[in-house]
Amino acid sequence: MEKTEVPKGGTHVEPGEHLSASTLLTGQSFWDETVFHEELERFYFRSWLNVGRSDQIPNPGDFFVREVGNESLLFIRGDDRNVRGFYNVCRHRGTRIVGVADGEKLGSLVCPYHAWTYSVEGKLVGAPHTEPLVDFRKEDYGLRSFRTGTWGGFVWANLDDRAPDLPAEMGEFFSRFRRFAFEDLRFGARKTYEVEANWKILGENYSECYHCAPIHPEFNRITHYTSGAYTAYLTREPRAPNFNGGFMEFSQDYTSMVWSGYTKRPPLRGMTEEDRRRVDYYFVFPHMFFSLHPDYLMVHRLWPRSPTHTTIECDWYFDADRQDWSVCERTQKGTHSRAWKGGRFSAQESQVHDFEKYVSKRMKEPLDPKDRHRPCRSPRRRGRGPRAA
Repeated sequence: MEKTEVPKGGTHVEPGEHLSASTLLTGQSFWDETVFHEELERFYFRSWLNVGRSDQIPNPGDFFVREVGNESLLFIRGDDRNVRGFYNVCRHRGTRIVGVADGEKLGSLVCPYHAWTYSVEGKLVGAPHTEPLVDFRKEDYGLRSFRTGTWGGFVWANLDDRAPDLPAEMGEFFSRFRRFAFEDLRFGARKTYEVEANWKILGENYSECYHCAPIHPEFNRITHYTSGAYTAYLTREPRAPNFNGGFMEFSQDYTSMVWSGYTKRPPLRGMTEEDRRRVDYYFVFPHMFFSLHPDYLMVHRLWPRSPTHTTIECDWYFDADRQDWSVCERTQKGTHSRAWKGGRFSAQESQVHDFEKYVSKRMKEPLDPKDRHRPCRSPRRRGRGPRAA
């Protein structure tokens, strides 16, 4: 898409349906438990999720755990050096096996309840007192797995066995960055935020810079909120299958989104002269903010914990700005008001309209109950044995 010029003395106006549309998501959609679990089912359990970096687990037995909805997902590197994904649930009584967020060099995975033991490739190798069982074979009771993939040094996962594979679903997004060697980047730091706001409010906040002048004046001077253009939409042309976004351009001779506006760091390998004058911002549905700066890459991941609470991870070395999360929390509170029945989009919010239209459309699509992701059940306590971990 060609850049739309900013009129002199005026503001950038992205033409489109949002100029005549009202907000599409109701207040209830931001705090209702039923809607929340339906969204997890439709979006988080059926999409390729970016869960971390491959170099977080460089050695056999290294692992990290992700909590997605009520599922605990284990990512571990095997002795064959492949990264696999398993439900963090023992096949015996459903006990969660690993109780920490990450670790290294495990020789095996041992359930803390009855000591069923699995290899780091997920095979059941030990199950005490099962020798007399009829029709029981250890090879049939390995850890339940799900699909994983890698791109750009990132680990991706999908809980839907029937979803397209990673290149098919994410190929159009990946193709925008062929000139970059993201796999060579090194994890710098992580800042985690606990935000009292629905995940969609956070997604909408990232999808517009209408708020940038009042909320981020220090950054607005570096990349003015009317600069740049949108290059991808979810529901209109130029259409993308599972992401939207675009770019913003640096004002004057600024070169970086650091406080001074300037950096001595060299640009990332693969950056063109045009790349060096802008920042790319993409919302990869449903949970990743992908922000490519000339001198660094910043990735945010949204992990919904409840209808009104979201954990946000900001990865790389650049700390996320707390200002956005604060105003999102205030918006979350406002959606509960009987006075708020929806509003109108501004001329700067074509991507917010695009996001709401996409969510509304997806939520109306038929969902076969037989295909519904089944949550793990807690193990039943029997006799006087110890309580499950």
